[in-house]
Order: sequence, then structure tokens, then C-alpha cells
Amino acid sequence: MNHPDEPTQALPTPFADEPSDETTAVLAVEQPGPGPSPLVWIASAVLVLALMAGVAWFAVTTSRQNRENAMRGAAVGYLQAVADGDAAGALAQLAEQPASTTLLTDEVLAAAHEATPITDVQAGELGGTETTPTVGVSYLLGGEPVSTTITLTEQGGSWKVADGTADLTVPERRALTVNGVALTEEVNPVFPGTYTAAPVSDLVALTGEPTAVVSTPDQLESVLDLTVGLSQLGTDTVFGAVKGRFDECLAATESRPANCPFGVDTTGVEVAEGSVKFAQVNDPWAGFAPTLDPETMLATGTFPFEVNATATVSRDGLTTEATAPMKGERSYTVDLTKQPATVTWS
Repeated sequence: MNHPDEPTQALPTPFADEPSDETTAVLAVEQPGPGPSPLVWIASAVLVLALMAGVAWFAVTTSRQNRENAMRGAAVGYLQAVADGDAAGALAQLAEQPASTTLLTDEVLAAAHEATPITDVQAGELGGTETTPTVGVSYLLGGEPVSTTITLTEQGGSWKVADGTADLTVPERRALTVNGVALTEEVNPVFPGTYTAAPVSDLVALTGEPTAVVSTPDQLESVLDLTVGLSQLGTDTVFGAVKGRFDECLAATESRPANCPFGVDTTGVEVAEGSVKFAQVNDPWAGFAPTLDPETMLATGTFPFEVNATATVSRDGLTTEATAPMKGERSYTVDLTKQPATVTWS
């Protein structure tokens, strides 16, 4: 314990006045700097939205362009198949298959485009609605420019032609062919092209315009405006059949020869066998004018006749030469489907 008179000595403080060779480390806490300004955040958001909009616009534009290309491709593909004479390829492009394909064959198309080929097929503007769009197309048909629209419909993710055939109507289908093909119907679907009728045989003649040009698939009904009748050879064939049979009847020795336009009533008398003779009085052939039913190929007509019949007859023990005049008009029917043609009377 120190006394008040004793001098005092301060206790040394550790390290207070002692120099040190080591640097004293000072721990500093870093303060956060100021963050991005609101303008930076807004600009970033706008940029992101713009990028998203650009991607969406590109996707929509690409999708629309692909859709339009597919539509044009369907229309051009159909017409090019027709132009190439590929009936099966053209039919594959149709939304609905026609009930009859008689005139929708490669053979018929080859004839249809022999005089009027389809060339330079081009697709143009789109129209219509979302569900039934149309494609404007143009091409040359026999060198003549044609423009029309093709209506499409979507099936199974693909575009198909809604109405790719026109109707061709012909008179009396059994009497003629079209582009070399026999018909089963009078109204037949056809592709664009030229269609020409010809008689089924040289017994038939066609009067009128035998050719129809179908320019577009949506063309209104085309009609081969023809009259079908007998050719000169057909008329001569009918005349020969009728006259030949009539001459056979004139040569008969029975009172009622079978399948003849005349006969003698012998009721109450006995006719000597082989004594009947027929003699023609008039000329029934001056106005001979048969007509043809093209559907059945039957030729019909009428002609007047005058015939005298003579025979040796007996009655009540008396025998005499009797004469019976006959006069009338008879109808004939000649079946031209038979060879040789057959004649019946009515």
C-alpha cells in the first residue's frame, strides 16, 4: 500500500507505447451501393416484351405463309395432274370422289388434251373464308388463257379441292362414245379439256356440234348438242331388212304366212296346197323413212301396201280361182343390235 508521501508510478499499459512490427488489421464492412434505376427495369421489360412479340409475330407469319403455300400447292397440284394426264393423281386431290369415273381416266384425258393441252398453271390470290378458302388460278387451254378460282376444304390436315369436276351431258348414251369411251350415264363428271362424241357404229349419224370444251372445273353443265339418227348406211340397212322380209312374204304359198304384214282369211273354204300367190300392186318404198331410237337401237316406221292374193279354193264341191285384194298400212321394227338385223311387224 502506498503512503501519501511516497511518489507514485503509473502502471504501464500493455502495448500502449510499444512499437509493433505488425500492421494492425482493420475490419471494414462494405456498404451496398445504390441499385439500378427504375428506368433500367422498364427498358429491360420493354425489350423482353419486344423480343417475345417478335418471336410470336415470326411464328404467326411463318404459319400463315405455310398455310397459304399449302393452299396454292393443292390447287396447282390438282390442275397439274390434270394437265399431265394423271387421272388418279387428280382424283386424289378431290375432297369427294365422283360417283362415275367413266370419263375420268388417263385414256380420256389424253384425248381431251390432244387438241387443247393445259399448260403454264399458275396460282394467284387467295380468297373465300377460313373454312372454305379459294385460290385464284390461271393456265392456258389450247393456248387460250383461262382464269378461275379453285375452292378448297381441309381434310385430315390437308387441303383438298372441293369441286374439281364439271358435268358433261350427252344425248342417248348408247348411240355414241365420248373421247373413244362408251358411256354408262347421260351425265358424266369430267376434268377440264375437250370432249368429242362419235357414233357407236357406222349405222348411226350425229347431227349438230359433236365437241364440247370444258374450260374450268367450276364450269356450268356442258351439253353435247346433238341429234342422233340413222346414217345413210343405217337407212339402207333398215330398208334392206324390211324389203327383204316383205319380198319373202310375197313369195309365200300359205294363206297366212308367219311374220308377214298380210294374209288371207280362208274360213269356210279349202285352199289347194301351194296354190296361194301374192302380187304387189303399189310401190310402198317411195316414202320409206325409218327413225332410230338411239337408246334401244331399234328403227321403226310405217309403209302402205296393196297386195292381191290368188288361190285355188273349194267349197261345197265347187273349185275356183279366187282373188282377194288387200290394202293397208303396217308398222315395222328393225333391231339393229342383231346381225343380221331382224324385222317384226305390228
